[in-house]
Amino acid sequence: MDSINKRFIKKSKFQRKLSDQSSECLICERKCKIREGATGFCGTRMNSEGEIYTLIYGCIAAESCNPIEMKPLYNFHPGTKAYTVGSYGCNFSCFWCQNHHISHPKPSVRKKIETCTNYLSPKHLIQKAIESQCEGTSISFNEPTLLLEYALDVFDLAREKSLYNTYVSNGYMTERVAKELIDHGLDAINIDIKGDKELVRKFCGADVEKVWRNAKLFIKNGVHVEITNLLIEDFNTDIQTIKNIAKRIKNELGKDIPTHFTRAFPSYNSDEFGFIKPTSLKKLYRSRLIAKKEGLNVVYIGNI
Repeated sequence: MDSINKRFIKKSKFQRKLSDQSSECLICERKCKIREGATGFCGTRMNSEGEIYTLIYGCIAAESCNPIEMKPLYNFHPGTKAYTVGSYGCNFSCFWCQNHHISHPKPSVRKKIETCTNYLSPKHLIQKAIESQCEGTSISFNEPTLLLEYALDVFDLAREKSLYNTYVSNGYMTERVAKELIDHGLDAINIDIKGDKELVRKFCGADVEKVWRNAKLFIKNGVHVEITNLLIEDFNTDIQTIKNIAKRIKNELGKDIPTHFTRAFPSYNSDEFGFIKPTSLKKLYRSRLIAKKEGLNVVYIGNI
């Protein structure tokens, strides 16, 4: 870790020692077993002398003051702005990644962290949010779960200044992490469901049941939840998939949960998998109609 800015390094909040040579990361549901000197799947957590450390605390790759609707969070403090930051890395492997330049950077996450010079302390972030006349914070751009320790410190400070806190996430954190976010003041989260169980397993390398579990957990604990479905042409745009997702949102999360169907554009490794044209507007509008017919009351389309 000598080549990384020391301010980016912080002991991981949730981990379990397995042996002298290996420890288990308990931040997301991948639960990577990381050997000495190695990093987990996301590239942002390293085992050093038996302890796992985050390498991206305050390592900010992107920041901006955005309308809350851009998250998208349409039914949470509409008309306000959130100071938004993100770092490097992701715990999913989606070939269509729209933010691949920071989520899956070349040549590697480690190299990007080593060359990153933009350290933003939680206190400075809150200061920037206030100066920018933002009403809240948002951890976004890459997968925010990887910035957990940083987010918790930001949320604590934001609460003191009466700012709201939001996440834009794939929802694949462990239950302990979800509860920790709630305890530290997570007010709203947009979760991207992405598709059915097989699609998420095959192309994201994850178990979508954990995502649904967390969505229900957040709702149960008073967090405002909105669901996004990024539609990938010919991968998750068929009528039955949309019906199944809509039914599940209604039955498990509630008929009034704001639901977004958003258009995707070929990006990252899309060519390798045959995703070569943007999602058709016809299928986008059709998805909204299907969701409404299945009983969802608040359905939006985006990226058009």
